[in-house]
Amino acid sequence: MRRLATYSLQDMCRMNRRLNAQSSSITTQTLNSPNTLLNAGMYAYWVQRKDIGKRLADGISAKLEFDYICERGRSFNEYHLHGVMNEIISALISSVDFLSRPGYAHEALARDVDTTAGRKREVDFYIQAHNPSLTDVCIEAKWAGSSHCSWDRVLLDICRLALVNKHSPSTECLFVLSGPTKEVDAVLKSLERNMPRRNMRGRSGSILQRPVESEKTYKNIYRLRDWGGRFAGNEFVQKGLPKKKDGRPNIPVKINTQLVRTSGTRTAKWQTIVWRILNN
Repeated sequence: MRRLATYSLQDMCRMNRRLNAQSSSITTQTLNSPNTLLNAGMYAYWVQRKDIGKRLADGISAKLEFDYICERGRSFNEYHLHGVMNEIISALISSVDFLSRPGYAHEALARDVDTTAGRKREVDFYIQAHNPSLTDVCIEAKWAGSSHCSWDRVLLDICRLALVNKHSPSTECLFVLSGPTKEVDAVLKSLERNMPRRNMRGRSGSILQRPVESEKTYKNIYRLRDWGGRFAGNEFVQKGLPKKKDGRPNIPVKINTQLVRTSGTRTAKWQTIVWRILNN
């Protein structure tokens, strides 16, 4: 890793060009090896992927504050949030190696379902890597305070992300909750009030860890069904999930959520929180 710091900008450009030319022969072992020139370009993209959650959390909060000062607060809603996220994502990824696909109908959400009728289930953002050695990123976002940001709709998005991660374990799945600080807090309280506190690991008892400055992030494993088979959600969530071949909803048994630690960018009016979602 020391050798990466000695490369000049011209060296990095040459490495990235070589990376694109040899994309078909890149393997995971190449990424892990520190002794190849190709590793420099791959490492840059790896850092970029791992950092995208933090950049979204910091960038969205800062952009909302900027837009509010510029008298654009009346237009704040989920569509505005998606526009801000699209700007940040476009700035973070390389158009040569990645394709950002808003409103993407992921195959994991249409399994064992008759997809000929009705609208296909979609995720808000899907960043698709052209190179199989790079990693896809899947994002669901909610604007706190809107009618689409109830506790059961939040749970449905989390379950869908878990199913995407189960289908493709290497995919980085992120859930973004943004909006007025009071409304964000209200959504989290609604989750805690309507869902039983029965997580297997973690201290909060809730499916999502709250950001506390003095507390470290941890892997929070939440069991969606108790030992008696009772589901932690409601009928709306079950109807929104894809069905198995036997007709029952495809509900993840356990979900692993982890708060993405940010640089602390938070204003008095706006807050953005990002969690990493894994199927456990």
